[in-house]
Amino acid sequence: MRATPRILIIVLALGAGYFARGQPAGVQAQRDAGGFNCSPAPCVLPPTQASEGGDSVVTDSPIAADPLSQERLSLGSRDSNCVSEGDLGLHLSEDGGSTWARVECMPVIAGRRGFYAADEPSVGYDGKGNAYASGAYSDIAGQGYGLAAVQRSSDGGKNWSKPVIALQSPGNTFPYLTHLSVDASPSSPWAGAVYVSGVLVSDQDRKNQVMVSHSTDGGATWTQVAVDSVQKYRAQDVWTRMAVATDGAVYATWIACLSPCAAGNLMLSKSTDGGSTWSTPGRIARVVMPPQGLPHTFERVYNYASVSVDNSDGPYAGTVYVVMYTWTGSYLKVQIMRSTDGGTTWSKPMRLAPKGDTHDQFFPAISVSSTGKVGVSWLDRRNDPNDIDYQAFAAISEDGGQSFGANWQLTTAFSNPKNNGTGDNWMGDYTGNTWKGDNVFVAAWMDSSNGVDMQEEVGGVRLK
Repeated sequence: MRATPRILIIVLALGAGYFARGQPAGVQAQRDAGGFNCSPAPCVLPPTQASEGGDSVVTDSPIAADPLSQERLSLGSRDSNCVSEGDLGLHLSEDGGSTWARVECMPVIAGRRGFYAADEPSVGYDGKGNAYASGAYSDIAGQGYGLAAVQRSSDGGKNWSKPVIALQSPGNTFPYLTHLSVDASPSSPWAGAVYVSGVLVSDQDRKNQVMVSHSTDGGATWTQVAVDSVQKYRAQDVWTRMAVATDGAVYATWIACLSPCAAGNLMLSKSTDGGSTWSTPGRIARVVMPPQGLPHTFERVYNYASVSVDNSDGPYAGTVYVVMYTWTGSYLKVQIMRSTDGGTTWSKPMRLAPKGDTHDQFFPAISVSSTGKVGVSWLDRRNDPNDIDYQAFAAISEDGGQSFGANWQLTTAFSNPKNNGTGDNWMGDYTGNTWKGDNVFVAAWMDSSNGVDMQEEVGGVRLK
């Protein structure tokens, strides 16, 4: 698998039974049957492997549902099967997650300096069923140049346009830690707008800056705007994420810290004019990173603070949610915060795992259903006494994030982070989730229960 160049100031030295160990025979049989359903509800959906398997490594799992066809799901990936083009693949399910096919390897951008899709896949849909995908691109010559590019599909994710450059800076500068978000609300003044966030990093002068680029013509043209001021080494901004509200407000999150990033502030900025201007960044919370990566196995554990907005017309409409982890000094703890006033003030962080559990929880993601149900998924080591192998878990709130029911264990199979297929301390950087309608919460994660390498797994919970 082609190695992705990394700028030194953000290659961070981060610090990473209820069931009998092993995978019951019934799980594989459920997969072989091709079903992505369960009964009676509420129930856990049988996990489905979305990637091809074989001699491959497939990680990072952004997932999105088409609002016009809830059985259509798009899934992005860092996919070594795509090595002839780049490293990013796009998968599609048209039967609600039962079966999957890789429909695209994000193609090379030709020119005087060619670029290949290297990292940070992201996917989304607008309100008309158009699908979008973004990725961070590296120059083929390996000289440290880069950009973020976006592809569009007008048929829900089957066929894709050529990539269009969305975020770029002149000079030896690379956009890292990118993310795509789409305004899918028909009532928004900027309905259909597409946003790409990232951190422009200059290796030469050791500067970095959070930027967001926006497009109002389906990704054909882009305008990029600075969100935060330029940070000079050792200061750095890392790990961007975004979400769009019904009124078109765009929320961007990232973590500001000093290199090496041992602890930092979770930051938020908001745009209320379609991405043209951004509010002064404000601090949401203090977060701490583990000193040596994922505990016991030492994989890097980027701390993307996933953000989502309640775009329903229910009693908690407009609530903004953020999930992240923090290092307690002995384990990684996933927690959630909420704001009911458009990001001005925030609740105290609330843990999602059971009180008293001290096993590592990491790589959280969040999404909100069409009626305001809040779904969070993450990777969790609670069922391994040695705190090494992990499983996927989820929690769901129906009262605006004030409380969550019992955790849902999404898989009985165990994954060892060391079985990543890469031969180094990297197992991927993030997971994803979405809602299929209002009662099916769908999560995607990297899974190494085959004992060899990481593959993309999709599962979840059916509530009714």
